[in-house]
Amino acid sequence: MNKKSGRQPEQAENQKIAVIEEIADDIYSIKFILQSIGYNVESFSSQDAYQAAVVEFAPQLVIIDMMISDGQAFQVLKEIGKSKLKKVPILAITAEAMEGEEQDVYQAGGQDVLAKPYEVSELRKKIKKLMK
Repeated sequence: MNKKSGRQPEQAENQKIAVIEEIADDIYSIKFILQSIGYNVESFSSQDAYQAAVVEFAPQLVIIDMMISDGQAFQVLKEIGKSKLKKVPILAITAEAMEGEEQDVYQAGGQDVLAKPYEVSELRKKIKKLMK
């Protein structure tokens, strides 16, 4: 038990999460949340050749915003599935308007979907489930 907070610490130490996102405020928010829990977090933009950097980072989880530029998120999901990260779970974050497209996320290789706006507790629960 954590003496300062009285809560059980989460098992985040040494666990890496890659976040694929382009909006600076969203990157800052999710990195702050995940790093405060104790995860090692790196963010990657879909611009340029970031995919090799994601593979090199070797995360235990990938979080991807499905609204990255030019509708490339589904392509990114498929490419991750063909890379050395093919067994790494993927959490797709979607805008509410995309909720009906959850099945497409699963078919493209995502393991779970989180709709915006989301509660931090819901994000934590999904991460914990995916990183078992």
